[in-house]
Amino acid sequence: MRKIITFRLSAMGDVLLTVPAIQGVIQANPDLEITLVTQKIYAPFFNGIPRVRLLFPEFKGRHKGIIGLLKLYADLKKEGPFEAVIDLHGVIRTRIIGFLFKKTGTPVFSIDKGRKEKNFLIKSKYIRFLKHATERYLDTFTRAGFRGQIGKAPYLIVNEDSNLKVNIFLDKLGINRSKLKIGLAPFAAYQSKIWGIQNFRDLVTQINEQHNVEFFLFGGGKIEIDQLNDFQLFSPNLHLVAGELELSEELALVKILDFMISMDSSNMHLSALSAIPTVSIWGGTHPAIGFFALGQPTAYHLQTPVSSLRCRPCSVFGNKPCIFPTPRCMEMVKPLDVYDKLIEFNLLKA
Repeated sequence: MRKIITFRLSAMGDVLLTVPAIQGVIQANPDLEITLVTQKIYAPFFNGIPRVRLLFPEFKGRHKGIIGLLKLYADLKKEGPFEAVIDLHGVIRTRIIGFLFKKTGTPVFSIDKGRKEKNFLIKSKYIRFLKHATERYLDTFTRAGFRGQIGKAPYLIVNEDSNLKVNIFLDKLGINRSKLKIGLAPFAAYQSKIWGIQNFRDLVTQINEQHNVEFFLFGGGKIEIDQLNDFQLFSPNLHLVAGELELSEELALVKILDFMISMDSSNMHLSALSAIPTVSIWGGTHPAIGFFALGQPTAYHLQTPVSSLRCRPCSVFGNKPCIFPTPRCMEMVKPLDVYDKLIEFNLLKA
């Protein structure tokens, strides 16, 4: 069995987008085993993929600091020998470990993140679709000599235990399975990518007036969960998921949704990779940069046209402060417009 080692440590959305590439390489190379170094929390994403071994570094313990990285390198060497190192992250930690592998004769292949192309798009506002992040991951394997291709969703495999726990969760809530089930993921890493709870309230009101629906609220972290708890009180058919289910169980719940409404966030990728219709709302960032919802129609990416607001997109990741008190690109996307699009896409029946 041939063996290679691959690194992608964070963030959640980025780790998710490695799944189609890793699946494609595994399927095309039946004699290959991939050792993936990532965070333990992300293990459910790789459930059911054959010949993928997961290793979890302890950056707050044994592998902390420079000495810790040397220990991590030593620990990883014991798992080999490896034909190649595939660095899908390209950060200081992975570069140091890659350097150590290279010094001992193992070739290292690092991702080309396309920074120049992305920065040119941001500065010029000349919108053309760049390579998707998943394609960039696959390209890294290809340069190392491992063929593969990106298949069709769903890419995420849910175990039976998680399905069982989700059914218990839904029974506890008294959910009627015949109702339309809509996921709502109102948050993202940066303010320029957040549409706002008030807009979601207005959208929920609009949908409730015409449709019999159960909504499920996705998010993460204490601040988001606190806000979602308040949002849940707005309507009896809003149900909190964040903080209530393990990640593997959230995957199982996403799989039974009729569709998801999300920001440019990890929940968008979670839904899209599960082959669930995913309508995403974009502000400071732009799907053309390479992080659009894989496999989803281009029209499902709702946004203020660049021709209507020449300051967008303002950054690759949404981490640049807005020149306005609140992101105008998000203000220009109205709840009624989103509702009308849901009707147009036939996700809601007129």
